[in-house]
Amino acid sequence: MMIAMMRVDDRLIHGQVAVMWTKNLQVDRIWVPNDQIAKNEIQKSALLMAAPDSVKAAILPVAKAIGLLNNPRAAKLKILLIVNNVPDLLRIVKEVPTTGTKVDIANVGRISGDLDNKKKITDTVYLTADEIARAKEIGAYSDNYVYQPLPGDSAIPFMNLLKEA
Repeated sequence: MMIAMMRVDDRLIHGQVAVMWTKNLQVDRIWVPNDQIAKNEIQKSALLMAAPDSVKAAILPVAKAIGLLNNPRAAKLKILLIVNNVPDLLRIVKEVPTTGTKVDIANVGRISGDLDNKKKITDTVYLTADEIARAKEIGAYSDNYVYQPLPGDSAIPFMNLLKEA
């Protein structure tokens, strides 16, 4: 399997992801596709330092990540892909096959503030109306679309959470 999980987590690489998910998924790569962070050396350095020594981490522009993920040589890698927003995830799932890949919206919307314009989907997911529409669209591209904050948590089908959104 090439991509072990695609995850939306606005904290990107942090202790929980670096230790728990890397170990649980047994990945050898953590990729963060993000156009803004890819241009910011300070943010890139901080994220790369947060990655465990057991994996190779990379911060890439979204288009470059899509190109690399579609390269047959990437099939030999086991990748945890982390984005910090729903639009980037939608862009990726539209262009990269996701069959069998866990697509997890786990933690987004709280740290960017402006909760008045967001709907609480779960305790850790707050989305705007536009993000909800995009999250629903992601469901058409994934056969394993879930909400699972931690490896020990039960995976809840994300589309079930969006039924009342």
